[in-house]
Amino acid sequence: MRGFALSLVALLSVAGPAPAEGFVLRTTTQMLAQPLAFIFEGQAEVTSLLGAGTDPHTYQPTRSDVRSMVEADAVTYHGLLFEAQLLDLMRQLEQRLPALAAEAYQPADDLLRDGGLPDPHTWHNPVLWIETVVGLSRALDEQTDLDLSEERVAMLREAALQTDAWIDAVFADIDPEQRTVVSAHDAFQYYGERYSVRFEPLLGLSTASETKLARLNELVDLIEEQNLSAVFSETTVENAGIAALREGAARRGLALRALPPLFSDALAPAGEPGSTYFGMLIQNTINMADAMSGHRPVPPASLLDFLGWNGLISPTPTEAIAQ
Repeated sequence: MRGFALSLVALLSVAGPAPAEGFVLRTTTQMLAQPLAFIFEGQAEVTSLLGAGTDPHTYQPTRSDVRSMVEADAVTYHGLLFEAQLLDLMRQLEQRLPALAAEAYQPADDLLRDGGLPDPHTWHNPVLWIETVVGLSRALDEQTDLDLSEERVAMLREAALQTDAWIDAVFADIDPEQRTVVSAHDAFQYYGERYSVRFEPLLGLSTASETKLARLNELVDLIEEQNLSAVFSETTVENAGIAALREGAARRGLALRALPPLFSDALAPAGEPGSTYFGMLIQNTINMADAMSGHRPVPPASLLDFLGWNGLISPTPTEAIAQ
């Protein structure tokens, strides 16, 4: 690991200016890239280092990753130990260009904690996340040649409020005793706090933690006692833990329904429902509500139209709703 760190230093010291024309903004994840690209549309090429299905908790940067970051005009990342293997790179980048962490624009009082550690998964609360992105955007406006568009900020906030209101209404129609989800890791506490949904994760805040037999047995007991059906894998987490959980439930005669995985730490592949930030929130909500109640909620046309007209969702999740 030390050898790779030294290679980063060497690369940083010899890299030249960005070869791309125009302003280049690199982010670590799509959850950052998409709203930033909306705010700075037409001003910057905004891309994310990590794509669909890639786990930021454990991702190790490659040489090409390093070069793409070095050659950018600015870089943004989450912080709060979310991209743990990228922190050395980010610290080195700070000596060369604006490398801004979203955590700096999240009020400490808004952060949830687990055993004293701050929970980095704030994007599952859309109102909190968009305000974080707006704060990050203002910093980019101050430290770079990018110009913040207040009109686009207002549109993004409206998208967050409309999405938030719909998700809240979905769970308000479900019996509180049914609002429990078993997930692969502890990524959804902001969502749970916002919408009064109880999450019981198999793993902790990081996917790098190990499955404990006692926790697995505890969750099988919970599934049996409360007749839970909302048991989900995640697109960025190895399925072995949830598979073992299902096997344990099956040994007790419990038949768990096969469910699509949740999007926790990355979005869906391009062109699929869940491939945009707001689409991810909508798709997760549809799948969780369906697992809890047997009913697939349909987002109102007004919400889908607003997001679609402004390029904030593509494609709409209507095909998935019908499945």
